[in-house]
Amino acid sequence: MRIVAVKGFSNTGKTTTVTELVKELRRRGYTVGTIKDIHYEGYRADTPGTDTFRHMESGARRVTALGLRETAVIAGRRMRIEDVLKYYKEDFVIIEGDCGLMCPAVITGRTAEDVDRRMCEEAVAVSGVISEAMEEYRGLPVINGRKEVERLADIVERATEKQEEKREVQLTIDGREIPMVPFVKKTLENVVTGAVKALDGYEEGKEIVIRIK
Repeated sequence: MRIVAVKGFSNTGKTTTVTELVKELRRRGYTVGTIKDIHYEGYRADTPGTDTFRHMESGARRVTALGLRETAVIAGRRMRIEDVLKYYKEDFVIIEGDCGLMCPAVITGRTAEDVDRRMCEEAVAVSGVISEAMEEYRGLPVINGRKEVERLADIVERATEKQEEKREVQLTIDGREIPMVPFVKKTLENVVTGAVKALDGYEEGKEIVIRIK
């Protein structure tokens, strides 16, 4: 599974960039899932007065609405992004917003100041309204998500290739294996490898075993 984030302020072109990327990646034969990070305090996933809303208000920890064409699972708390990703099996997951996950990112903005305030080390491109005014910013390509989505998708494909590299990563706690989605496995591998690669005896590609008792 490959993961990319689209980060930016409201009304800077985030959703347009996401939807255009979804369509282009689908055209290339990928399956795609999305996650929308919402920081509006008054947001509710359900509508007051509905049966499912009453289920949640009564104290149910998780409520599922099974419709004829859609299924909605509502949790009564903000879940960790790593836990949310366990529900996804698609080739690509695009996150609209900043969930704190370290992954390749496209930054959207209206102005250079907008982009600077959302800039991160993982940024691979800039998009959104600002693409009408410039073609490059601080060494990153500025791409119009509507007019040049093929170019943006090419960058996203290249930036996420390493997420699919295969290496066995296993985590056990008290003898019980802890299931992890591929992206979390890759993140754990990067953290552990980064911590030990400067030590004497480290060899690239060799098995690493850490035990904490």
